[in-house]
Amino acid sequence: MKWGFIGFGRIARKFLASLEVVQGETPYAFASRSNATALQKEFPHVKVYDSYDALLADEQVDVVYISTTHNFHAQNVIDALRAGKHVLCEKPMGISSEQVLKMAQVAEETGMFLMEAMWMRFLPAYKQVITRIKAGEIGEVKHMTASFGFRSEDKLSKDGRLMNPDLAGGALYDVGVYPLTIASDLFGWEPVDFKAHAIKSSTGVDESIQIQLDFGKDRLVQLFGSVALQTNKEAYIYGTKGYVRMPLFWKAQSYEIVREEEIERFEVPFLSTGYAHEIEEVARCIANGQQESENFSLNDSLMSAKLVESILSTIFK
Repeated sequence: MKWGFIGFGRIARKFLASLEVVQGETPYAFASRSNATALQKEFPHVKVYDSYDALLADEQVDVVYISTTHNFHAQNVIDALRAGKHVLCEKPMGISSEQVLKMAQVAEETGMFLMEAMWMRFLPAYKQVITRIKAGEIGEVKHMTASFGFRSEDKLSKDGRLMNPDLAGGALYDVGVYPLTIASDLFGWEPVDFKAHAIKSSTGVDESIQIQLDFGKDRLVQLFGSVALQTNKEAYIYGTKGYVRMPLFWKAQSYEIVREEEIERFEVPFLSTGYAHEIEEVARCIANGQQESENFSLNDSLMSAKLVESILSTIFK
């Protein structure tokens, strides 16, 4: 397929590197409102548009990858679907469950494929970990902890995306959704109870957030996300027969299984910059005539949005 890019920043460049190693998938056109001229000089063999509408009007574009700021995702997705394009949209696909429902409805109406780009779920190491846990290798899972925090002075300026409430900034939207997704793979999207506490920035967004979730049957989850503090970025999953440690879990290429004093280490590297695996999933689904992926379905996106909404409502009530 020929891919079009709506928005072209740091993540899009990593995505592009992976796209170029997936056989049969071609970077065809970029659309950027801010740096189209520079992109045309940098990528002379790719079409570059200075408007999103112009890219969507190009009949050669088969599928669109969207990596604009979070607040624009829903409209970008709907416009692309109605233009007859398949869509892969960066997370969070919507900043409300209402937005996700609308996007899913338009995807159904148009018959186009739509998926949220939760790339972690498609990484070989991550998939292997979840499969082994569900096979009972660490017994019955009872507890999980995960933290994902970083600090970048450039990104934390009041003018930057992460601290701007108008651009859907904040820790939960940007990094918190990753540990929430692991929790969903283990226990589902609907805890019986949760508590959330946040440190708010001067601009009013959550710069750090702590979440405790109770999934019943003595299953507890503790998560931390931050765009103001650097953390170890590790996930631990504890069962009755041992535990799993995943370093850098959102871009996992290794993990450990620990039972008593025995530690088994596994290396499972990803292709290129890691985005290749979700690209392969999109290509597979579209080739099979599917409108969504069973590995990260539109219901996953909806349930994730509902949980994020619930958590934010307790913080900003």
